[in-house]
Order: sequence, then structure tokens, then C-alpha cells
Amino acid sequence: MGKGKLWIAGFGVVMLAGCTEEEAEPAVPEEPQTQQQVASPEPRAEQFVELWQAGEYETLYEEFLTERAQQAYGEETFIDWQEQLEEQLALSNRQIDWAPASEEWPREQPADFPFTITMDSVVGEVAFDNTMSFVYEEIDGEGQWFAEWDPSFILPNLSKGDNISVQISDTERGEIVDRNGRVVAGNAEAYEIGVVPGNFDRQNQTERLAGLLDLTPEEIDAELDKPWVQPHYYVPLGTIRPDRDTLNRLFAIPGTKRTKVTMREYPYGESLAHLTGYIASITAEQLEERSGQGYSPDAVIGREGLEALFESELRGDRGGKIFIEKTSVNETITAIDNSAAAGETIALTIDADLQRQVYREMGGEPGTAAAIDPYTGETHVLVSSPSFNPNDFIPGIKDSVYRALADDPGEPFFNRSAAAYPPSHIMQPITAAAAVKQGTLDPSEGIDITGETWQKFPSWNDFRITRPNPGVSNPIDLEKAVVHSDSIYFAIQATNMPDDSFREGLSELGFGQSFDYPLPLSASRISENGEFGSEGQLASAANGEGQVRMNVLHTALLYGTFLADGEMKKPLLFTDAEHETLKQDLVTAAQAELMRSILVEDGAENGHGYAGKTATLPVDGEDMGWFAGYDPNDGNMSIAVMMEDESNVSGVVDRLFGND
Repeated sequence: MGKGKLWIAGFGVVMLAGCTEEEAEPAVPEEPQTQQQVASPEPRAEQFVELWQAGEYETLYEEFLTERAQQAYGEETFIDWQEQLEEQLALSNRQIDWAPASEEWPREQPADFPFTITMDSVVGEVAFDNTMSFVYEEIDGEGQWFAEWDPSFILPNLSKGDNISVQISDTERGEIVDRNGRVVAGNAEAYEIGVVPGNFDRQNQTERLAGLLDLTPEEIDAELDKPWVQPHYYVPLGTIRPDRDTLNRLFAIPGTKRTKVTMREYPYGESLAHLTGYIASITAEQLEERSGQGYSPDAVIGREGLEALFESELRGDRGGKIFIEKTSVNETITAIDNSAAAGETIALTIDADLQRQVYREMGGEPGTAAAIDPYTGETHVLVSSPSFNPNDFIPGIKDSVYRALADDPGEPFFNRSAAAYPPSHIMQPITAAAAVKQGTLDPSEGIDITGETWQKFPSWNDFRITRPNPGVSNPIDLEKAVVHSDSIYFAIQATNMPDDSFREGLSELGFGQSFDYPLPLSASRISENGEFGSEGQLASAANGEGQVRMNVLHTALLYGTFLADGEMKKPLLFTDAEHETLKQDLVTAAQAELMRSILVEDGAENGHGYAGKTATLPVDGEDMGWFAGYDPNDGNMSIAVMMEDESNVSGVVDRLFGND
């Protein structure tokens, strides 16, 4: 109750006590007292809120609390206890909404400001309402508005001397599943293993226990020697998946205990690791970045891939209860009760079984492959080899295992499906599509080409285009050029295109553009700066040489336009994503049909039986191999394969098309 209200009530009591029946004289009304108006308390309330949200408790205590509040709670409660509770409950990101007051206010009347307080906590978001009174006080002859604070502004119903406890309800992390509902990142039953030091024969059993938990004796000693450990405390040491034999051997060791827990599991291991990523203990940097989101120093978090990109969706909403033990009345009340919400399920367009088969076919050799539905844009396969097993990071990867992976010359942590590579002759049908669209290439018109090398102008000096099959009979039309990879033919077509139209045509086909894709992919490019520095560079680009680089998914998407009559769909990774057309009329239906027939002929001529283009090119002393195309008997999937050792390409292609 404010001071103004107290004064009115007291006045009423005095009047009643002073009147008797014998002395009942008519009361003479007093002249009404005019309340003195002073400046509005709103600016002080606004300053208070700003400092409150910033955690400037010392300034608030010294300059904004009423004398009564200072005496009642002191610095120990207002500053120290408030800061301790913020740390204990992970209180952060406090937001305060309040209603302003009028421009002037009677100095004798308290100003009540209703507040809505929201903040993050260890049990999720906390929100509650309260009302703070500001009263006018004079100090050394100067008047100002001061706040009547109490601990209920930290948490509802909190009083000085109360004790706080927390019960956290961890939510189950959402699953990642493939197009058929198969779990690729999920939750499995596991056991946390620990010991009670007072019951554990450390001298004789440490080495045995370490072997069963895949730890070193030194690692167990380090845990048992931590400062907080007492003989009767339970000390967690490791987490294992259910294995009856191992569990029986563990519990034959006196002093061991187990607790059933949930562990993240990746059933498809290496084959999907670059897509799923993994979870691991939160880093100091991540903890700082996610301050106020309920993460604790011992939390786990998505660290790579989809686990990291969709951390918020997969994590769900943590819940729990905050209890207040009212020491004054020996009662415990629930101040905050938040229900946990499970994380979302993310459904991929990936066929996990096919992805695993393709990965195994790669045999751990460096390469990447993509398979996409050209009519919907759905990605069926996106694989990178070699890879790593994300299960090794659960609950924590051993340093020796991590170091072996990091030092592996095959670079298993490098996601090749996100990179871009020189495509060589895989580029030639793409060049043809740009020239046909421009109208400078007539597929049926032949060109007489003689010799093995060619240059358009003597000013090219020593630079010349070389073709691999100079013995092909003239005239050379588009079909012969594609089937025999005639580099001179495509260089001529590219240099015949007027002005900047070849670069513009490739831009229309997606070169130099990043796709709106859940995982970051390198954009295909015609050069490092996106321009042709010379006509010779342009002629090389027509054959996928020079600085041209192509991403494997983009390559599959481009070859898919020949199946989809010149339409390019947006590449999708999630089943609930809307199908969207990125480009239309890249070629006409008739031109697409012609290109399909040429690619079928190319496959027959080169003996691989599929409609598509192959390429072999020397890179760093090895022969890199490519294939891009589709199965003419089942044109529902466009694929691209790049292997740093070209001898592995045919097996991967067969696997993608379902042929052993």
C-alpha cells in the first residue's frame, strides 16, 4: 500500500475516536488540500528498466532504490543473490514491457507500473507479471522517484531467505529420417557408467575398467581426482551402447553403477556423415554465441552438417520446474513449471540405402556423387568419400581417433560434394545447350575440321585447342562432336557466339550462382572472377578446361534438363519443401530430345550403356574421372559422379542405376 493510501486510512481512524454521542456537533469540513504535482516518474522508470535489463545492479541499488528497500534487502540480497540466481538458473535475455504514466504526478501518491518480464532460463522461457511502485522521496532537499523493489521481481513469490532448486526436463532430440522414413540420425538406449570411489578398488580395478570403457587408466584417474569428488559421490566415467556381455563384465567390478540414458546414433555411419553431421559437447565459443538460450557448459549441440544447421529445430524446447523453499513457513512452492517440447523430425529426400550402397562402391577412394529427380528437384543421393563415422563423436571422440582422421591424406572431413572440380568434356553438352539457345549452333550442320590442334587467330601465339580424336571423318556435326569429344568443334561454337552471349548463357544455366540449398555448396564457375579474360580462355571454357569448375549436384541438375525438356528444378533436400522451377526453356523440347538421342549414342559408342558423357583428365598426377547422364531405360534420375581415380567411376555409376 502506498504512502498516500496510508495517510487517508489513518485520518479516518482519528476522526471516529474523537466523537461521542454527547459532543456530537456538526463537523466543519476542512479545506481540501491540494496535492503538489511533480515531474512524472516515467523517465526514472525508463532508466530503471534499461539498467535492469543490462544487469547494472550496483547502480540500481545506489541510485534507484527507496531507502526502505535498501534497508530491507541490502547489497547482499539485491546484488549478490540476484547475480548468483542468474548464474544458477541461467537467467538471461531479460525483456521488460511496461506501461507509461502521465506527464505529472502527485508527489504524495505512489506511481504503480505494471511490468511483464520475460527471460530465458535453464528450464526454457520464463514469463510473469508484477507491479513496481515508485515513490517520491527527498534526499538532502532534492526530490526524486525511487523504486520499491523486492525479490519477487527476480522470480514470482520469491522472498528474502528463500532457497531455490531446479528440476530439468530434457527433451528428446528430433530425428533425421530419409525419404522412406528410415532413421539416419536418431536416439538410442545407452548406459552411463560410473563408480562410487569409496566402494571402488582403484589400485587393482582401474585398468580393467578402462579397457571395458575404451578409456585409458590415466583418463579414469583424472576424473576421480577432480576437486569435487568425495568417497560417497557417484562419478560418471563413460557411456556405452547396450551390450549384455560388456555390462555383465562391468558390474562384476565392485563400486560400478549404471544409469540408463539416451544416446545419439547414426545408423548409416560414414555414408551420410557429411549430410547429418554430428552432435558433441558445446564449445566455449558456441556457449557464448547462444547465451540466453538455455545452454549449459555441459550441454551437447550440433557441430556439423544438418545437426548444426538445424540445431534449434532438432533440439526442441527444454522444460522443467523451479522450486522455491519458503524457509519462513516451511513450505515449497513451484515458481515456474515449463513443459518440454520434443524436437522436430526432419525428413530428407535422400534414399539412405542407395546412398550407403554408393558409398561402399567408392571403396573409400576420394570422390563424390549426386543423383537427382529432374522433374521434382529432389536429391536422392549426395555422397562424399572418404568420410568419418559420426558415432565416434558420441559421447566424445578419442583424441587418437580424431588425430588419425585429421592426418588422413584422403581428407575424410572434407566434403567433396560441396566443392567444385574441373569438368573437362562433361562441359561440352552444356556448351552446346548455350549455343543452341543462342541460335548460333545448328545441330545438323557439319563443320570441316582438320588436324589435331586449332587456333582462331595467330594472335593466340602458342595457345591452341587440342582434340582427342583427330581421325573422325568430316563434316563434324553436334552428334559426332559429343560422341568423340571434339574440343575444336565446341571451341569454334563458343567463339562464334556474339559479344558476351556465351558467358550470359552459362549464367542462365546456373554458373556463378549459389543455389538456395540447406547445405552450402560451391557454385559452379567459368573462371575465378566470373569473366573471360581472353578469347582463348573462352575457347578452353567451352570444353571444361582452364578455370572452369563444376559442382557435382549442379552437374546432375544440368543433365537433368535434357530429360525435363529444358526445365531446371530447384534442388531440394527436404520432403516437405515445395517443388519450384528455377529455369524454363533452357532448350526446347525438340532440342532436348535431340540431346537425349546424342547422349544415348555417346553411351553406346563408349560402351557404358547409359545416356551420358564421360571424361578423363589429369589432375595432380592422377587421372580424374567423370560421368554425367541417366539410364535411358528409366529416365527418372539424373546423376553425376566424380572420382579422383577414374577407374572407380563405372562401378559407382552401375550402383546408382541399380546394376551390380
